Amino acid sequence: MKKLYQIILLAIIAGCTSKINIEQEKENLLQTDIEFSNRSVEVGNHQAFVEFASSDAVLLKPNSFPIIGKSAIKNLYSQLSDSGYRLTWKPSYGKVASSGDLGYTFGIYLLEITEGVQKGLISKGTYCSIWEKNIKGNWRFVLDTGNPGLNPVNTEQ
Repeated sequence: MKKLYQIILLAIIAGCTSKINIEQEKENLLQTDIEFSNRSVEVGNHQAFVEFASSDAVLLKPNSFPIIGKSAIKNLYSQLSDSGYRLTWKPSYGKVASSGDLGYTFGIYLLEITEGVQKGLISKGTYCSIWEKNIKGNWRFVLDTGNPGLNPVNTEQ
């Protein structure tokens, strides 16, 4: 009888473990990164970063100490304007851990100046975001960083 209970228990445990479709999760992650960029255009860069940050997110910015936590990110961005530029990006690659709840994306970003004397100037750089799936099943970034320095392009001729 003990053996029968062990077999039943093993069957239940095996039935409860679901296989994660890593390729599907990778596509979901890449789509989330694209939605993040689209949201940056819709509501502004600062609001998009707050919306897609995990509660313990970290921003690594050039010439700055790490900005740690969603509240610190929100506080920083509440003091700055993002109305004079548009930031967009597109992931080039993404990968998801076999656990299905951690991943990263990287790609190229474009920073377009939309106001002032530098209007039309576009700067390019690279970025990398590390993502974690939250309890609701949504991907949120836990670390984001970017490197400027790809050749700028002036669209005003």
